[in-house]
Amino acid sequence: MSDIPLFSPYIEISLDNLIHNLNQIKNNTPDSMTIMAVIKDNAYGCGSVMVARVLEAHGVGFFAVANAGEARALRTANIRSPILVFGDSGPEEMRWGAKADVRFALNDLEDLQIWNNLGIPALFHANIDTGMGRLGIAPSETSALISILKSSPQLTCEGIFTHLANADGPDTGTISRQLAHFRKVLNSLNENSLAPRHIHYANTATIMRYPLEECTMVRPGIALYGCKPDPAKNFALDLKPVLSLKTRVVKMKRVIAGTPISYGSTYVTPTETMIATIALGYGQGLPRQLSNRGSVLIRGRRYRIAGRVTMDFIMVDAGTNPDMSVGDEVVAIGSQGTESIHPDDIALLCNTIGYEILCNISSTIDRLYVLDGKILHHEPMRPF
Repeated sequence: MSDIPLFSPYIEISLDNLIHNLNQIKNNTPDSMTIMAVIKDNAYGCGSVMVARVLEAHGVGFFAVANAGEARALRTANIRSPILVFGDSGPEEMRWGAKADVRFALNDLEDLQIWNNLGIPALFHANIDTGMGRLGIAPSETSALISILKSSPQLTCEGIFTHLANADGPDTGTISRQLAHFRKVLNSLNENSLAPRHIHYANTATIMRYPLEECTMVRPGIALYGCKPDPAKNFALDLKPVLSLKTRVVKMKRVIAGTPISYGSTYVTPTETMIATIALGYGQGLPRQLSNRGSVLIRGRRYRIAGRVTMDFIMVDAGTNPDMSVGDEVVAIGSQGTESIHPDDIALLCNTIGYEILCNISSTIDRLYVLDGKILHHEPMRPF
């Protein structure tokens, strides 16, 4: 903590909770299945390198990222497990990946010809678009895929996957329709002696709600970080939030009744009171939707945000005789005493999901990685 400026916001990442969540996933997954940990977008804001190091040390043997740049960062940090890149990649990235034990998702059949022309071995996982409508090849392109693979020995379809678009909601039949399309493609590959080694469609919600059947691996993301796929629904796993967002009180000011607070004067003090200014705002990732709605914790008590969230500050009405002082710790996400604010709680207030709350936390904040109550690693803020 001595390396963090006194009044700067910072993040604590509980590696103990990360390990707990991993064990919850393992307990809900057949022993025969590999875990492909999704650590894309800086591990949902939690820091991909440290998260990968801890998960790898606890038996995770495969990672998934959004782009080749993320894969390079992991290799530079000596993460050795295989990596799958979900997004599109260019020829130079493919050449690098062939030497770095990195696989790439096949999102378009035209990519196979590009890869084939590189003249290098290419491991890939075929992304089958069974109903997500985002990336991937259509089931109707299976015959063309098989034809190209049979004539291109340097191309190896190591894996096949799809993404179940509605696994976090009630079963409306979309899951069974998607899996029917997926199984048809898989059967065609098997019948043509092109059986993929890895089969995966189980994201967090699928792990919690559906049989895994053909899967050889599961693909958890948000559960690793302690949030539910949908904050308004119940899921089976006992998850613990990994990320806490903390800062400090920077100013205490007594004001008279009728004093407007923050932009737009949306909060006006009902009586003479003390206003506490806190070093945290939407510039660091605290949603502006929390204006006059969200809360923070100070000395184990919950205080409502007074007025609009600004870029770098929020205010709370501390009362006439406040039980707080300049320099006190403020918790915007996390626990203090017996009170807690979960990322999913904030997501519900903002009509969104925990993914967005975590991913929006700024990279310009120091991150402290805590294990067994001790700071294991301090990742300094990035200047921009």
